Amino acid sequence: MPFFRPVLLIIFFVFFYGLHSFSQPLKESILVKKYSPKQLKEDAELMKNVTLAMHPVIGIYKSRTFYNKLFDDFINELKDSLNEKEFRIKTKLLLDEVHCGHTEALQSKAYYKEIVKQNHNYSPYFFLPIKNKVFVLASFNKKKDTLLKKGTEIIEINGIAVDSMLRYCKRFISSDGFNQSGKDHYIQSGFNSFYHSLFGRPDTFTVKYMAGKNIKTLKYAAFKTKTIPNIPLGLKADTLFTRYRLAKMQFKYLDAGNKTMHLKIDAFSRRRTNKAYRRIFRKLKKNKTENLIIDLRNNGGGSLENSYNLLSYLIDSSQTQTLRTPLKSYPYKKYTRGNVFFKLMRLGFSVIAKKRTINDTDNFVYSINPRKKNHYDKKIFVLINGGSFSASCLVAAYLKVNKRAVFIGEETSGAIEGCNAGITPYYTMPNTQIKIRMPVFRIVHDVSPKITGHGIIPDYTTEYTMKDILNKRDLDMHKVRELINK
Repeated sequence: MPFFRPVLLIIFFVFFYGLHSFSQPLKESILVKKYSPKQLKEDAELMKNVTLAMHPVIGIYKSRTFYNKLFDDFINELKDSLNEKEFRIKTKLLLDEVHCGHTEALQSKAYYKEIVKQNHNYSPYFFLPIKNKVFVLASFNKKKDTLLKKGTEIIEINGIAVDSMLRYCKRFISSDGFNQSGKDHYIQSGFNSFYHSLFGRPDTFTVKYMAGKNIKTLKYAAFKTKTIPNIPLGLKADTLFTRYRLAKMQFKYLDAGNKTMHLKIDAFSRRRTNKAYRRIFRKLKKNKTENLIIDLRNNGGGSLENSYNLLSYLIDSSQTQTLRTPLKSYPYKKYTRGNVFFKLMRLGFSVIAKKRTINDTDNFVYSINPRKKNHYDKKIFVLINGGSFSASCLVAAYLKVNKRAVFIGEETSGAIEGCNAGITPYYTMPNTQIKIRMPVFRIVHDVSPKITGHGIIPDYTTEYTMKDILNKRDLDMHKVRELINK
């Protein structure tokens, strides 16, 4: 019997603690947790108050009265319980009416931590939208023969026409003003995630596609993965470029005589840019380079200081840019961070720029002066597309209005008159914990203050077909070479 006593004790403890664990309610997953209409309205009310109190776009594209009604209608329609994703979808559709590419609604930290652990159903095909059509670009499973060949046009996915899908998905992409090129651009790389998130993740997919002049139907199984494999859309990295990794830029000469330089700026970095610019523009002067191609395609912006620095090598006369804000301090500070940094930023602007206060709004007017040393005054060609945004549009706008460059590509996603940015704190909603990105400054391009709601329009527009993309053609560079050769 001494042997059975410890065994009986073990059984007792296992049984007792097993009952205890079953008596405890399982923690509800943040992915399905519902929030009551009261909680949702509290979050929406805070979102409204913060937007009307600080967002620089109010009165730019739509009136304050419009936004008051927009938010009130949104709040009044919250009559059912919703989970975080459902509420965030409604919020993103609401914020699309703000017409600001720097304003965004992001998932809560808890939701993100949970979702990245999950395996999800995906279609094994990478679909590529071009305008209002969708094509097959690649198959994720390269080991098996693909039933849908590259370049096949897709008409319908799971019973929904692709043009309807695209229109809906684009509403979740923030863009300045009434610009559509940015939405078209970002939907190309993001469509495969968008349509799964917005239209479901079934075990099987049914697609209708074009086979010659006929429409055929194919049904195939989904595959599970945490993330979609990366499918590069652009050209392969060119090893001939000299790279400044920290400065996010690279350059190369296109000819043996060093007459044409291709300068690609991937982003306006805050690191090691002064040194990079000094070396590049010294080289341009030394080689008496006749043509400079500045590639701002897919450049989402970055440092204002960096963009001012680049412009100083290119503009012929002094220019100004105005950053304005009525705020002395963040409103509703309980729900955000960085108020001290914002005050320091205001102080810094007052030192490096001229401060003018008009009707309680502070205007910080910064002067961009041309450099004498290594200034570039020869021909400039600028490549732009729907991925050119924020600080890259600042550079493009000043070069465009001052007629310092020829522009090739697509309309930029950032507006020619400026944007809302400078600094963009995140406000955390009290119940759902979703984060709302809220810009503080209105950045006015003084060379083009008229409100257009559109980006920088190229002098020569390029339109890529599916065949161009499959064959890795660079139509923008082809056009530049054509213009230079003329």
